[in-house]
Amino acid sequence: MTYYHYWGKAHAKGKSVECHLLPYHSLDVAAVGWLLLSPDRPLTRRLASQLSLEPESLRNLLVFWLGLHDIGKFSRAFQGLFQPTSNVKLVPRVAQYVYTERHDRLGDVIWETKYLDWLEDGTLKWTTSLTRAERKALRAAFSVLSPPFFGHHGQPVSAGNIGIERFFCRDEHADDAEATRQFIADWANVVPPEWPIEQLFSEEWVYALQTLSWSIAGWATLSDWLGSNQDHFPYLQEQLPLADYWQIALHNAEKALEETGFNKVSEPLPYASMTDWFGKQSFTPTPLQHAAETVALTDVPQLFILEDVTGSGKTEAACILTQRLLAAGHGDGLYFALPTMATSNAMYSRLGNLHRRFYTAESIPSFVLAHGARELNDDFIAAVSAPQPTDLDYTASELSATSRCNQWLADSRKKALLAEVGVGTIDQALMAILPFRHQSLRLYGLARKVLVIDEVHAYDNYMQTLLSQLLSYHARQGGSAILLTATLPRAMRSTLMAAWQTGLGLSPTKPQKEDFPLLTHVSEGQPLELPLGSRKEVSRSVEVAWLTEEEQAIEAVLAAVEAGECIAWVRNTVDDAIRAFEAIAALHPDPERCLLFHSRFAMVDRQRIESQVIERLGKGSTPEIRQGQVLISTQVFQESLDCDVDVMISDIAPIDLLIQRAGRLQRHQRGERCQPRLLVLAPPWADDPDEHWLKRTLPGTQAVYRDTSLSWLTQGVLRRLEAIRMPEEARDLIEGVYGSVPDDIPDALQGARYEQKGMQRTAGSMANFNALNLEEGYIKSDQWQEEQEIGTRLMDEPTINVLLLLLTDDNELSLWAGERRHADMLSQVKLRQSQASKLASLPYRYESQWLTLQERHKALKYVQPWLPSDDPNCDYDTQWGVRLGSKEPAP
Repeated sequence: MTYYHYWGKAHAKGKSVECHLLPYHSLDVAAVGWLLLSPDRPLTRRLASQLSLEPESLRNLLVFWLGLHDIGKFSRAFQGLFQPTSNVKLVPRVAQYVYTERHDRLGDVIWETKYLDWLEDGTLKWTTSLTRAERKALRAAFSVLSPPFFGHHGQPVSAGNIGIERFFCRDEHADDAEATRQFIADWANVVPPEWPIEQLFSEEWVYALQTLSWSIAGWATLSDWLGSNQDHFPYLQEQLPLADYWQIALHNAEKALEETGFNKVSEPLPYASMTDWFGKQSFTPTPLQHAAETVALTDVPQLFILEDVTGSGKTEAACILTQRLLAAGHGDGLYFALPTMATSNAMYSRLGNLHRRFYTAESIPSFVLAHGARELNDDFIAAVSAPQPTDLDYTASELSATSRCNQWLADSRKKALLAEVGVGTIDQALMAILPFRHQSLRLYGLARKVLVIDEVHAYDNYMQTLLSQLLSYHARQGGSAILLTATLPRAMRSTLMAAWQTGLGLSPTKPQKEDFPLLTHVSEGQPLELPLGSRKEVSRSVEVAWLTEEEQAIEAVLAAVEAGECIAWVRNTVDDAIRAFEAIAALHPDPERCLLFHSRFAMVDRQRIESQVIERLGKGSTPEIRQGQVLISTQVFQESLDCDVDVMISDIAPIDLLIQRAGRLQRHQRGERCQPRLLVLAPPWADDPDEHWLKRTLPGTQAVYRDTSLSWLTQGVLRRLEAIRMPEEARDLIEGVYGSVPDDIPDALQGARYEQKGMQRTAGSMANFNALNLEEGYIKSDQWQEEQEIGTRLMDEPTINVLLLLLTDDNELSLWAGERRHADMLSQVKLRQSQASKLASLPYRYESQWLTLQERHKALKYVQPWLPSDDPNCDYDTQWGVRLGSKEPAP
């Protein structure tokens, strides 16, 4: 028997089972990889340059290895998983060979056992004899070169101490190891590996390969995914010479890449002007946008940090730089990362068709939203299957190539970063450096992206540490990045600059300038720090006044209502927001003009409330609608919705959050209005406060912002300046709280400060511990875990997805969102574990109905069911959200 009697893929179709012979599947995958690694592709040229190889030689080497990715399937243990009912002649099952190890690991087992023999007998086309020292060096090189291929199922594998005799059989019917050797020998005649012998013995070259092995692993995984699709690669049992089947595989691979959108890279256009984007002849760029248009680009990976006030056009400036970088060959696409799902939804809608302006009319770049609840975004769902401008000749029943591509990319969040243009949360990018299965696919997707990160100041120490590691690796693998912020402390800017310089192999340098606004450009040589002007329209001066009791805040709200103004009160906890809403709604002359907005609503109600907030306070709201409107909210208001108010009350919070909240004051031009006012609810000022200074007035705030020294410093700097003046006093405000503050912080607040600093150091250490050491390359280690065990965010306690249920008139369990599309997701609310534990368990009498719902909606397997109507203590209301504790009716 030969290697043609081994199967590689099988598929049950009705009562019959079809199989695809193993050598053909191996060539299917290799053919996809061959086309993806075309020498004219920018990523191929980048990899070849970094490995000192010609692009053609690199392709031959890596594609040869890709053809070996499934040699573990030659084991009789794997072959015994399937025996055909048809006349297909396969090697027979052998009872004592049991499939207890995955085929990817078995591939490494047979390789480690046999590769020296195959080198010497000519199987691998090796042309020189090896000394003992050369064998040792070659073993080190192969230990870096082989894992991306045998680890093609999402994480590296290692042969360990497994013996070949446990899984590979030799009997009268076949010799598994010999069949493997024959296949490799014939495959090497089809795609000769072109061994770079001199480089393989170089420690420097092997180290370069090691750092790039993540991208290679991602390419191998993508090739396997695409090459395993039976729609594109029909199963075949006939015996054809590999050279003949290789041509069939290449033809099928071309069709597969065309239908999934990977057949070509979109061609970028040179940046012309913002007028060309938006068609406004009188469009005048802001100073930041003008700097983005004119700053000189370099030939190496580069980092831009854009610091400017809200409304200065940072997003458009980032898009200008992105298009210029794409046109200069610094990337094939972009990924726009934001702090939250809500902000990424807004950015996805905002980019709209603007991303098409980056490419030629013939290019159809894929555009994907990447976060956990994107299926609830109507814009995204519509875009996935919408007909494209050049697809008009397609029939209604036939999906266009672009639609197929978007649907394929949208099928899994693991694929989302492969899209040429992606918008999503920062989490999707950070997962690329954590030991999640298929993280290499994310790194491969990011390899040639311009990575744009908004609100870069908004991440805690854990995420900042991960972000620094991601930036270092992104620079190392040839990408460029743009960071946007309005309130970045100097120390954080220094850390981000150092991370990029480390990735480029440069010694870190500290920032020199304190100007604001500021464009920082980090590449080779000394970083450029470019001070910018600011338009009068976006310069803000917001007077700050102080309140010391909640009753004063309630009176201020009612006074604004009486004056015909609209007002928002941003509270630091949900419970405080609910209590304030209860009091104000009871006193408001028109309670229908009061809204409560926080995170403890089911998604269906949260979407409804968001729409109401935008209708009443959004950019298009009229004076008649806005008059007397009151919004009581938590941090969700400052993070997502494009709305503004005349007056704002805020619980005391660290200065960057107050600046962000103040940015919601009169942010849209509406003619003559009163002077914007920010009223801050805080304890009475004390030069020497005690440790309960904040807790006595705002106990919930102290639980959220535990470092009370930040609140005290914030109050101090605002009392001194008496206003938030942006941009002229931006540095004074931020550095007055986060900079090198005086040592005279009150002794009573030092304990909380030291505790928080300790927690931040611990968070940074945990991030370093959790993150993969990318310099070690794609190799097996103890770090690899399942996705649920390591998060991109460090939380004080886990969160639980709670599913709200209700009873129909027939006493049947139903989802809170009813029968609408995605009702299972729309009926959920995320609570802290301690909060979810207060909810009553689902009564046993509903167990069978709950199991039926889980069978109908598979995602419900991982949620906590809750029937508020049967809970004696906690309740849910569409106006109030989840109410924990007493179930007394609201006034």
